[in-house]
Amino acid sequence: MVFHITNYMRETNVWMIRKMRWILWGGVSFIPLYRNFYWDYTGRRVVLKKWLAGKSEDEQRLDAEQERANWGYKPRYEPVYAFSLKRHKYDTQTREDYFKDTPRLITTMSRESRENIMEPKEVRTLVYIA
Repeated sequence: MVFHITNYMRETNVWMIRKMRWILWGGVSFIPLYRNFYWDYTGRRVVLKKWLAGKSEDEQRLDAEQERANWGYKPRYEPVYAFSLKRHKYDTQTREDYFKDTPRLITTMSRESRENIMEPKEVRTLVYIA
């Protein structure tokens, strides 16, 4: 009985090693392959992709210009519809409100005046009339 148990364990271990060998070698070889193809040669893959596209530089430049997005800075949202709340707000604004409403445009220099905070000196000298 001991012989059969030992023989079964030996055969099972050999079978498991053969079965899992591809996982071991796949894991070991994955690191250098990943490093070479996806880390070092990223630029070369882009060049290969452009070369396989079969387009000249001028055609590629035209395609890039057509697909280019407008990333320009627009300080204000431009309303599209006539019933838009923003359109109504912009139509009723004065010129001063227009400039104060523009984001990232600082019209006053001190932080206290921008955030409507009273300076401590003003608080001490403020006189309330009851």
